[in-house]
Amino acid sequence: MAGPSKQTAVEFIIPAGEAQVLFEPTLLANKIQNFELTAERTLKSVVGPTYYEPKRISGSSPSPFEEPHGIFHAGLLGGIADTLIVRADNYLYRHQGWERGFSKLTLPSSISSLVSETRPLYPDHFVVLNDKIVWTNGIDRALVINHDGMVVPLGFAAVPGAPTVDGPQQPDAENRRYLYPNALGYSWGGEIGTIGDLLDGQTGAVLAGAWEYYVQWEDIFGNLSQPSAASNLVNISTIQADPLILTDGNETGSEVTDLTRQFLVHLKAKAPEHAVAQRIYRTPDLKNQGGVPQLVTRLPGNSQVFFSDRKADGYLGSPISATVAVPVFRTMCTHQGCLVIANTPEDPGIVRQSEPGFPGTFSAASFIYPDSGGAEVTAVASHNGELIAFTRNTTYLLKDFAFPVPLAQGIGCVAPRSIQALPDGTLIWLAHDGFYGMNSGVVSQLSKSIQRTMRHYVSRSRACMAVAAMNHETGEYYCALTPAGENKNTLVLTFDGQGWKRQTLGLHLADMCLTDDWRRMLLAVATDTDTDDDWNDVFVLNRETVAYAARERDILYRSAWLRGDDTGLKLLNVRTMYIGLLDSYDDDFEILFYRNGSYKAVVQMTDVKAVGPDDDSGLVTDIAGSAVIGTATTHNPRLFYRQVPVGLQNVNSWAFEIRAKSPVRLHLAAFAFDVSIASSGNALSRIPRRGDT
Repeated sequence: MAGPSKQTAVEFIIPAGEAQVLFEPTLLANKIQNFELTAERTLKSVVGPTYYEPKRISGSSPSPFEEPHGIFHAGLLGGIADTLIVRADNYLYRHQGWERGFSKLTLPSSISSLVSETRPLYPDHFVVLNDKIVWTNGIDRALVINHDGMVVPLGFAAVPGAPTVDGPQQPDAENRRYLYPNALGYSWGGEIGTIGDLLDGQTGAVLAGAWEYYVQWEDIFGNLSQPSAASNLVNISTIQADPLILTDGNETGSEVTDLTRQFLVHLKAKAPEHAVAQRIYRTPDLKNQGGVPQLVTRLPGNSQVFFSDRKADGYLGSPISATVAVPVFRTMCTHQGCLVIANTPEDPGIVRQSEPGFPGTFSAASFIYPDSGGAEVTAVASHNGELIAFTRNTTYLLKDFAFPVPLAQGIGCVAPRSIQALPDGTLIWLAHDGFYGMNSGVVSQLSKSIQRTMRHYVSRSRACMAVAAMNHETGEYYCALTPAGENKNTLVLTFDGQGWKRQTLGLHLADMCLTDDWRRMLLAVATDTDTDDDWNDVFVLNRETVAYAARERDILYRSAWLRGDDTGLKLLNVRTMYIGLLDSYDDDFEILFYRNGSYKAVVQMTDVKAVGPDDDSGLVTDIAGSAVIGTATTHNPRLFYRQVPVGLQNVNSWAFEIRAKSPVRLHLAAFAFDVSIASSGNALSRIPRRGDT
């Protein structure tokens, strides 16, 4: 991987003279493999990974998972409920804390198991909103996971059935002379009806009116379903309050308030299991008032209900929410307290936004198409208070969720799980041709230095399954990708804000996450491909224990091509290189030197010590590998230098490579060179003529 100072070049100028200038390792690098950056900007060989639960693993213990897909950690209830969720094979698992092990979460009764596909189009997504975890895989119904492990569907995918309403009926023509209006059917007294006057303007009456009913479900978290279709139209006929004169001269009859009615509402369909209430809405009198349906009552439970409604129109509650059923969606994020979802199977170009605080309630009017042609939305992200949507070829800013503004034409996102925010505020993601970053609304390419790697050594068909997380300790961006010709995420590219490095850990990293607590550990649910039967487990990166022996891997540092001037015309004699190291491991490593653009080694040494001389201090003899508790002492790693004779004569350029194999560890701090200009004649006189061989 190229050094950060020369992102577009593979050469670096070393001034001639004695070793008076020190160069940090990242400055000269062309390829860094299985190193990580320290806070002092030195390079330390990668350690680990190891099992998340070392003591749980024993000789014959079965692997806890069959096929890993996703991992997520959240500190719910203000950090009290430490929740680690793993999605593997067809189920969701929850870590049992101090009790150890993973328990299978109970899925809703409507979902027997989750779909397990080896190559889905989108990886699993997890977010936290309103102190609850929302999960989706783009295939199954999205689920909500509570702090106690309760799993319920996100909102409602089904629409309630229309209620049936009974009310008074108008007598037919044959019986009209014997029966008064509104005498048939469910004709009980109530307060429903519009009171007015007949044409004579003298006698009070209940005017002819019509009403419709709707029902809406409410789940345990307050999310609302899409309203049902309208019920049958229920009517009240005109009836006059006219006193009768009896034979004894007294007046009797009915008051206007005696003529208003009530309706019998029947909710025939049973609500889903996670519904805790059913809301009944009624329109005001459609013939005399009209308007939006308003709340009649909220009935606890999800069973079939007969409800007698006698509430007058003037006492109806809040208007009904025009919501839509929660669709299956493939990508999501949180933004200003809302859940933003995108890319449904029926409408891949749509983006919807939930009501604030209610991730399962989506207004029918709250949607947008970022691309005018309806191109598939591949990712959404919230960054610096702005909502950003991606297609494969364009990046959009969704200003106020109403006006999509293209930020970068031709630059999109192919991997929604690759999106992360760097410590300096840069948003980074994977596009079809490499990694890009955005800061202050400006999009720029961050992977120019590794363009050859991205073009030829990364599988483009599997790029959508790339997953990423931030390493809190080093501040580096970690992205696991699939090498070309393979189908597993076994290549990890890391970015420290300036340069790129690579890691090969011997694991298929299905997903990664950073723990949301004081530990800030980088976890991965992965498959150990180095075992005979592919072991699946949760691993901690950059940690090691004796319970797990990481596979042997190559530790490699290769410099860029070094020269003495801008043109490369000066011939140089490279006499000595000085390597600044910190104590790390009592063993040897290898150094190779190349010349004039050829990666054929001309100088090779295999006996360079990785630990400094003892100097009668007893540090080298008392190393951690043989430490005894109570008697051994520790010390901070010392900075020391090794002198490496090079002896390259008359070279235009040169490069060096440091190699080791784990468990050898290296800690590179600095380089210095002793270089002189070749003294025979001037530089131009030594350039070969056109026919020289």
